[in-house]
Amino acid sequence: MKERGITSPWELTEFDQWVNDATRKDIENIVEKEGGEVFGLKVWTWEIIPAEQLKDICNFGVDLIFRSQDKEKVFKVVDEEAKKPFSMKTTKKLIEKLFDLAAQSCTWV
Repeated sequence: MKERGITSPWELTEFDQWVNDATRKDIENIVEKEGGEVFGLKVWTWEIIPAEQLKDICNFGVDLIFRSQDKEKVFKVVDEEAKKPFSMKTTKKLIEKLFDLAAQSCTWV
């Protein structure tokens, strides 16, 4: 983003396909770097995406990537926080905990 003069993700538009390409490459890199010992999570549907399905994933196909060793922690956060009644405070806490555990977050436009 810096090379293209973009200072914030909020400046990106649907015309910045290069961001999706770069995100996909980052996902492929982390899968390879971690020897396939990662999984993806689709936030709000809580769909788990195995490492082998992360390569060549479609835009918006995954939100966060976690190391397999953290799977139990991720499920615990989801079980504890996502099932509470909706409030902005609860949602903020859930997202912060998940981002803290994530090995990578995915930026899609």
